[in-house]
Amino acid sequence: MKRIVSTSVLFALTLGASAADSPLAELEGTYKAVALIHNGKDLPGDIVKAVGVKIAAEELTITIGDKAFPSKIKLNPKAKPAAIDIAPSEGPEKGKTFLGIYRFETGELQIAFTERGERPTAFKGEDGVLLVRLKKDEK
Repeated sequence: MKRIVSTSVLFALTLGASAADSPLAELEGTYKAVALIHNGKDLPGDIVKAVGVKIAAEELTITIGDKAFPSKIKLNPKAKPAAIDIAPSEGPEKGKTFLGIYRFETGELQIAFTERGERPTAFKGEDGVLLVRLKKDEK
């Protein structure tokens, strides 16, 4: 379960921006997790509280407690829903790409992705999909 959470959170959160006019520019900043849903179940509050995300340039770094998991991300905001590819930069998942979707509204970033299979089509944490809801820090 920990592996699924860390892998999923890590890869789902690998978003960044390289230029001010980039679709990633509005996503830059730090976030705190407000919900993690996997296979139709909310993950425990202590896990949710331990998850943070930082997006800078084309990198998304997920932290779980004091452990950091960097990833590279690519966005396709023209896809319906908008698509995100998350590629871990280190660790056992390096070399893999996790397919997902994202949306950013009023300071909340949602990412739904899967470790295997096709890109999700809905923002639901069901059928092997992890849904990560993040609130942007107001700094």
